[in-house]
Amino acid sequence: MHVPRLLIALGISCAVLVSCSSSDSEPTEQHTADSGAAKPPAKVSSEGIDTSRMSFIDSTVKVHADSFPSPGGRVVNMLVTGVDARMGEGGGRADANHLVRFFLDSGYVEIISIPRGTPADAGFPDTSTFNMIANVRTAKGQSGYFKAIAEIAGVPKVDYWVEFGFSQALGLLELMGYRDNASSTLRVLRSRKAYATGDYQRSYNQGQFIRQAMLRTFDRTDDMLAQLAMRAALAIVETNLSFDVTKGILDDLRRHGFSSQTKDRIWVRVKPQDISQFQVFDFDSSKVAALDQQISKRVDHTIPDSARVTSQSVEQRLARLISKAALDSARSAASVIRLLQRPYQQRAWMQVADRRTRYAYRDRICGLLVASYYRVGRGDAAKNVEGFLALDRSVNAGRKVD
Repeated sequence: MHVPRLLIALGISCAVLVSCSSSDSEPTEQHTADSGAAKPPAKVSSEGIDTSRMSFIDSTVKVHADSFPSPGGRVVNMLVTGVDARMGEGGGRADANHLVRFFLDSGYVEIISIPRGTPADAGFPDTSTFNMIANVRTAKGQSGYFKAIAEIAGVPKVDYWVEFGFSQALGLLELMGYRDNASSTLRVLRSRKAYATGDYQRSYNQGQFIRQAMLRTFDRTDDMLAQLAMRAALAIVETNLSFDVTKGILDDLRRHGFSSQTKDRIWVRVKPQDISQFQVFDFDSSKVAALDQQISKRVDHTIPDSARVTSQSVEQRLARLISKAALDSARSAASVIRLLQRPYQQRAWMQVADRRTRYAYRDRICGLLVASYYRVGRGDAAKNVEGFLALDRSVNAGRKVD
């Protein structure tokens, strides 16, 4: 079954959004500028946007703070977070932070993108450069992170949340129609060194990706195929959203005038508002390859946030984990759960490029977990894994494998 780019009309698409940085690093230091980024002479468009850094493709978005609408009525705040965590580990830095605000009574959507280096109290000494929003999630937990995000964004609270790591982001991208170029798309969204304003432009790019995905797909979110994709997306990420809540938000927006044609009803705002001019790129699947090539020409390919990610090392680690879990399964179901529960939650197999091999790892991990959960009396957990596996198989049924 072919699943086009239909899902993302909600923040889940957001989810896809975005990206995480290198997953094998320590707490990041704050960077206010990227001294290594290329800075050719500025060439400013009539809209006040610098077009000299990369190809200027889409100019449909207003980027000046005083031009944003001020809708009223009920509002739902959904936080989309790209988490940087190693395979098998919990926690992780919040390297992509996007608060998607759905104005239900007005039919508007605001995306507030917050750069990972934004100052925030992470509990480190005042002289440390580690007091930044990326580290608050790890240092103060999810509730402390939500509170810090709300303060920066200037909203009362976070109502719903969506979190995902590198592997999950690849899975979401494939659902959205980036099936053959998910890795290069994620690389484009992760990259910051290609831009003079570094992480500010990267955060804006990710916000734009969410915006463009919602506009492309919104009008197709009320058919059965789209709803299957939406369920699949919710199953890939970690979230407190349900399918019914997601559908309800979309229905409210639709009733109050939001559609794929109302480009002026959705915008991207970066907070803090230290920079007001951003380049605006078209992130359609057909355009990603050109952006990827431009990034390759501008930055050292070994820089972590611009490096190409290969699946070989991930596959080797998965193979070792599965082999160990299989050996342990005869004597200790609890050991199997400890080994495989987190890689399962991270959907780690999504980083394996060859789809036949990927699905084999998925099936093996799920099978070992289901048997182990039943053995320790955790039938609900076993049924959850079985439900995910059935859904994932139905979404991928009939798709071409490598």
